[in-house]
Amino acid sequence: MKKICFAFNHLQYSDGVARSIIAIANYLSNNEYEVTLKPIFKIEKGCLGLLNRNIKVKSVFGFYFNGLSKIINKLPDTILHYLIFGNDNFDIEVGFQYGISTRAVVSKNNKAKRLIWMHTYDEELVFKNYYVKADKLICVSKCNVERLKNELSKNMVIDYCYNPIDERKVISLGQEEIEIKKNEKITFVSVGRLSEEKGYLRLLDVVYKLRKQGFEFNLWLIGDGPQRKELEEKVKSLNLGESVIFLGNQSNPHKYTSKSDVFICSSFREGYSTACTESIMLNIPVITTDVSGAKEIIEDAECGRLVANSIDGIYFGMKEVLEKPEIIDEWKNILKRTKVHFYSKKRLERLEKILS
Repeated sequence: MKKICFAFNHLQYSDGVARSIIAIANYLSNNEYEVTLKPIFKIEKGCLGLLNRNIKVKSVFGFYFNGLSKIINKLPDTILHYLIFGNDNFDIEVGFQYGISTRAVVSKNNKAKRLIWMHTYDEELVFKNYYVKADKLICVSKCNVERLKNELSKNMVIDYCYNPIDERKVISLGQEEIEIKKNEKITFVSVGRLSEEKGYLRLLDVVYKLRKQGFEFNLWLIGDGPQRKELEEKVKSLNLGESVIFLGNQSNPHKYTSKSDVFICSSFREGYSTACTESIMLNIPVITTDVSGAKEIIEDAECGRLVANSIDGIYFGMKEVLEKPEIIDEWKNILKRTKVHFYSKKRLERLEKILS
């Protein structure tokens, strides 16, 4: 039995990285792996109930506050490795998230196979010196594999594995009732951290422009983050309160997504959007900016829209739906057939091949 350890920031269901690791850990623990999860910061107790009992979960710090990451990043690499991976003699150690775990996983020459998992693309190659030390780099989209090979080295071992998500759990959670009443207007939804890279400020600019042109619709924003206050103030200043609803951090975002009409990804950058994947599992079509993995998502879904990574791109994508609402049912009918492309089985089989 192989011993494998995954290090990442938080084990909380609102985090797409955490939802992915839950599916991966459960699969591997059923297939001759001894799995240990090392959340560096917070653990959401509800997530523990989603994991197989034989999975070990050991928090490194167990808490988080703004600025803690900067403090920890001042520690030497070898100390980071010891704090996170210890001396447990794992066969495989995985830095499953950009940042601290990336540094820690390759900072000690031991017998473990060392993998770095890239959920988002390192645009400036800040961690280039760490990537070249890894036994294997794993991207969450095909396009990032080719990009990394061109920017690092053709001889490096770089592969891809789409984030596996347990569709049964997503679909089950999507069936729960919601406390807000959906009206007859078209409802767009977006799930993500309320931070700069998600592009929510420009999404509100688009909402304002469409409202000025007479379009009536709803936008549900699910999540929390450093930009929330700024976003709420912008909604107030633009008088968008009738259209935009902030639903905050939700332990079950799927129950809202499943009641919407179209999912919006307005991000400036992504690796491969977990939230888009889950939306499609719920039979909700996606409009997404042209970020990493987005073209692959739309091609596999065979519907939805890939739009320019700009305000105009988002505007024309949403306007098309508002002018031609019947396209929503057309897309949903296609998804009944194509959403199986996003189910976990094939992705988990690929995962095992990569690890072996």
